[in-house]
Amino acid sequence: MVQVSESVVVMHDTGDDAVARAVPELDDVLKIKGVGTAFLIRNDGSVVTMAGDPEPDIGGLSASSLRLVFESGMIANRIRDGPLSQIFLEFENRVLMIQEVDQDGVIAVIARPDANIGRISYHMKKQGQRPVPAG
Repeated sequence: MVQVSESVVVMHDTGDDAVARAVPELDDVLKIKGVGTAFLIRNDGSVVTMAGDPEPDIGGLSASSLRLVFESGMIANRIRDGPLSQIFLEFENRVLMIQEVDQDGVIAVIARPDANIGRISYHMKKQGQRPVPAG
């Protein structure tokens, strides 16, 4: 990863020419009171970038999150209610929100239960709508 001011650019080697891909800005989500961690996961399970408090098992969490997205997508197909827009899991001391950013990855946010879930959701949706600059 190459840090360019506040945004991060990831080089993805496809075997051909390397292609730069914009990575969503995670700092906006972290400014919301109660948000502890935000991270971007590629569809291969790798963590592209993470911001906030480090999680002890980020690798396991990213793999489990992707599995959850896959299984939830299958459920959405079965109930024929359109594509999956967001996953929300509430635990005793934290919530986990997962949303597709594009077809190559998801953003996940871990927050306290008293965090403003609506604001978090709004910022996550904004990340998925950001244009990717030509590279």
